[in-house]
Amino acid sequence: MSSLSPNFRPLPTRPSMLQRHALLRVLLGALLMVAAMPVVMALVGPLPKPMRLLWPNLLSIALMGLAYRFYALRIDRRDPAEFALAGAGRELGLGLLGGLALVCLVFGALAALDVFRLQGMHGLGLASLRFAGEMAMVAVFEDILVRGIVFKAMERWLGSLPALFGSALLFGLAHLPNEGANPLSTLNVTLAGLFFAAAYLASGRLWLGVGLHFAWNFSAGHLFSAVVSGHKAQPGLLYGELVGPTWLSGGAFGIEASAVTLLLLIAATAPLLLIAQRRGRLLPRQGR
Repeated sequence: MSSLSPNFRPLPTRPSMLQRHALLRVLLGALLMVAAMPVVMALVGPLPKPMRLLWPNLLSIALMGLAYRFYALRIDRRDPAEFALAGAGRELGLGLLGGLALVCLVFGALAALDVFRLQGMHGLGLASLRFAGEMAMVAVFEDILVRGIVFKAMERWLGSLPALFGSALLFGLAHLPNEGANPLSTLNVTLAGLFFAAAYLASGRLWLGVGLHFAWNFSAGHLFSAVVSGHKAQPGLLYGELVGPTWLSGGAFGIEASAVTLLLLIAATAPLLLIAQRRGRLLPRQGR
């Protein structure tokens, strides 16, 4: 028999500081993600350059995945279902095909407008592997940080729609320091952030968005040898010339600053948001 008084009520458990402050959780998550980079650099720094072709980027991706799992379980106190392996291949494959198709549509439209003029081809070499590894690392890092950490925290605090636009705006503003950035490039990169977040909401996981993000960067930068978000162009499979007004060609920022990209991103994002709505994934505010 219990000796407690029938009027006894246990005291409510006070939420921890991490549970009370979403911004603190986001900052800790960002630090965990960034911490993977110096660990890899320390491991590969002494090695000869030929031995640093691909695996350091793959190691970085693995460490970022582990850091994100630790963040979700121990800091954000939730299941990291965003990277569940069941069905990951299909979603990643759809993302790769979708990103490739979008880039080809952009360059196809620019070629039809006589803005892109194909000049020739390069042979494929080891540089393709290096560029693929770099773009994979960028895609995983940015999608985990902006969608998995920032968007998820904002969604819980404000709801899905404010989190969509808020995280997308942060993504766009983060590219402002890049060479050739202008109002149209910022709008387009913000729309790209909305596109990737919509892919996350529609699928419920990060694989689709990672595939789209990687395929966009790799296809633009290596398939067409073009500038990507203001970063210097590198020789890829195809090469050509972008001419005409900056609002069409994208200028020094690349096709992410083109009006053609603006229209295609709007067309690609709208159905993903509709799918997310039909699947009941546009959530209201849940609390801090």
